[in-house]
Amino acid sequence: MQKLILCSMIWALGFTQLHAADEAEEVVSKSSAYISLGDPMVLNLSGTKRLTFLQLSADVLISDADAESTIKTHMPAIRHSLIMLLSEQNAKDIKSPGKREIIRQQATARVKDLIAGLSGSEEVSDILFSSILVQ
Repeated sequence: MQKLILCSMIWALGFTQLHAADEAEEVVSKSSAYISLGDPMVLNLSGTKRLTFLQLSADVLISDADAESTIKTHMPAIRHSLIMLLSEQNAKDIKSPGKREIIRQQATARVKDLIAGLSGSEEVSDILFSSILVQ
């Protein structure tokens, strides 16, 4: 009897996870695309007595593959905006996973506002940090 209950619970958990995965796929539509922001950005961080560097690679998730040309056109402005945001951060904040997520959300909001102001459209869905190195 206990084995039957355990199997039922495992099946229900698996079904719930599959349903959650289906919902996640719906968020990223078939016409979505990722665009790399190019070479890693390297900048120095404040908040420590010694010089601390950040190397970061980022990608932009666009809601429509047709927006790729807009993102590539405004790539220097996007990189500049991210560098300015990141250079304001303390080294301790960048090292904390929770703070990184907050900074990533701030980066997404900044880039969304930037692209909306430059192109008049809402083509950016998210900014993803693909690699972060603090040294």
